[in-house]
Amino acid sequence: MTNRHLLLASCATLVLLVAACGPREAPIPEVPETITPATDAVEAGDEAIEAATTALDAGDDAADVVAASLEAPANTADAVIETPKGPMTVMVVMDSSGSMWGQIDGSSKRDIAREAVRAMVDSNPDLGSAGLIAYGHRRKGDCKDIELMRSPGASVPLADAVDTLVPVGKTPLTAAVETAANALRIEETRATVILVTDGIETCDADPCAAGVSLEQRGIDFTAHVIGFGLSADEGRQVACLAEETGGRYIEASNAGELSEALESVAEAVESGPPEAATATASIDGPESVEIGASFTVSWDGPGTESDYVDIVPKGYTRTNGELSYGYTREGKPATLRAPGEPGDYELRYVWTAPQGRTVLVTRPIEVTEAEVALIAAPSIGIGEPLTVDWHGPDNPGDYVDIVPRGYTRTNGEKAYAYTKGNPDTLTVRVPGTPGPYDLRYVAQAGDGRTVLKVLPLDVTETSVDLAFNPAVSLGGVLEVDWSGPGTEGDYIDIVPRGYTLRSGEKSYAYISGGNPLELKLPGEPGKYDVRYVLQSADGRTVLKTVPLTLNAIDFAVEPSTASGVSGDTISVTWTGPANDGDYVDIVPRGYTQTSGEKSYTYIKADNPLVIRLPGAAGDYDLRYVFVSSTGRAVKAVRPIRVTPAEVVLDVPASVVAGAPFDVSWTGPGHANDYVDLVPEGHTRTSGELSYAYTRTGETLTLKAPDNAGTFLVRYILQGPDGRQVVTSKPVRVD
Repeated sequence: MTNRHLLLASCATLVLLVAACGPREAPIPEVPETITPATDAVEAGDEAIEAATTALDAGDDAADVVAASLEAPANTADAVIETPKGPMTVMVVMDSSGSMWGQIDGSSKRDIAREAVRAMVDSNPDLGSAGLIAYGHRRKGDCKDIELMRSPGASVPLADAVDTLVPVGKTPLTAAVETAANALRIEETRATVILVTDGIETCDADPCAAGVSLEQRGIDFTAHVIGFGLSADEGRQVACLAEETGGRYIEASNAGELSEALESVAEAVESGPPEAATATASIDGPESVEIGASFTVSWDGPGTESDYVDIVPKGYTRTNGELSYGYTREGKPATLRAPGEPGDYELRYVWTAPQGRTVLVTRPIEVTEAEVALIAAPSIGIGEPLTVDWHGPDNPGDYVDIVPRGYTRTNGEKAYAYTKGNPDTLTVRVPGTPGPYDLRYVAQAGDGRTVLKVLPLDVTETSVDLAFNPAVSLGGVLEVDWSGPGTEGDYIDIVPRGYTLRSGEKSYAYISGGNPLELKLPGEPGKYDVRYVLQSADGRTVLKTVPLTLNAIDFAVEPSTASGVSGDTISVTWTGPANDGDYVDIVPRGYTQTSGEKSYTYIKADNPLVIRLPGAAGDYDLRYVFVSSTGRAVKAVRPIRVTPAEVVLDVPASVVAGAPFDVSWTGPGHANDYVDLVPEGHTRTSGELSYAYTRTGETLTLKAPDNAGTFLVRYILQGPDGRQVVTSKPVRVD
């Protein structure tokens, strides 16, 4: 029994790689359905099963086929955990999305997970029976990046598999759990999935609906969920995945609480669901309230940390999806907000019992229509847009505003929106300073403005997090997975360490650019801060600051030759990040500016690259020019000499006026080089009387002018720095 308990604890520990919060993108059209299950590996005995695949979807936007080498355990019993009810197969779902770079007590979640998993496995080689599914570890922005890494009982070390994961992508936690259930063939075998998440579902899936479906499908299926660092409201959005399947949802806010939660989950896997506990409660509230009204409910009951009083439609039995709620830990009485539709509803006391959330008592309440009503959330984070459903006279000039709590004047509001042009629903931008406010309907009448309706509104601090690799090398971009208000005008910036101004940033990107965001890195190594900056009616406020270390890298340019002929091309071997916009150029010796170059070529994938030498002979510098968020900077310099091109012209001594004549030449013959005829003393490389490109042959035909005199035949080299007269010979026109 002791060894089995340790095994279960290790399975739970594996989920330290937590599911993270990412951006909302396209939904997954279908749940993964085809996957080689763990039972196949068990039935295969000593034979390995290779290339188990999961086709997450067909069609134009299908994910890559997921391939995994599923190694059958040497002993089929190693794939299961013995419990009082019989063998149980366990699958751990681990996340490697971008928010795994988030910090807890100075360490990234990724590093905490790696250390915990390896320490657990090293302490007991028998640990690690559970299968492993990972997601978000291969592709950015892909809700289908879900991979079966290891079948239950396989000999591949779990800690080694964990160490290969690098946070990259999104968080399809619902689809990942469903994929795990499919892999375990829950219709045929007893199975448990363990998930730890530090964020809510981000791929437009419904974990509550998934829990209902999996409970109906499985012969004995359980999902346990640990909310690691989630707020109470966030936890409510994922707890239903466990509760609908008879599993446990446990909150953990730090490493110690996480360890305790893992132990509790391990015990739950081993012993099965606990016996249902009992408790009593009572509630008392008004018999009726107007739509959208704020009202209080007296209560008496267990009052545990996550107990709450809610309002739901009459006959509603689920413990998620409530219309309004208030936690008992916030004191007596609880404050609720009436829904926006008239009808019969119920008030409930919901107890967070050992067996899951349980409704202890209900009381009927009627919601009635109102002539003037404001229907909105009772609390909202700073800077966020507040959606308000409204009923009222809708006079020209009527508006809904937000003012400090108890404010009675009809000017000086913090934010407002006119009802005209916003039938039934409008949006008001919440102030950037937390505190108690009032939401008001203000009518514009002939005798002035009148406040017709007031609702309390609490503006709260908003949970903000920035997750990224905290130590990166110079060059490229920094990918930042963020959570926060996400309001219009918010941005994430990079500033020198300790910088407090809200301007003068080294790099920035607006939140509207998506999640994760890519910020171009500064051009100099050193210590920086990455900040979330809120743009609100109160101005800009820095909500979150996370340190970033930018490490130096090597830069170099090495020409294939120390000297070359003007206009020729040479190859250059380079070392550098190859940022978008980086280039190699040629400038006069000692030139320091990053413009006015004589020749350049952008650095792409080719190494070495090819660059053309200037047309004018002389001493030059070959340079690597690095382009970053802070501008251009010369990072490497090598001297190079350009020697004159050797050109010979064979020109007749005299020609007949107006007649064609031939000129032979030898020289570089670059694509746009040409031979021309100009008046004696003409120095410009335009305005010629006749010309012919050298590319047309070694003998060219020019036309003599109609007037007699002495003229010049010239060889013009077309270099990257312009046209150069290389040589000339006189010709007399008779």
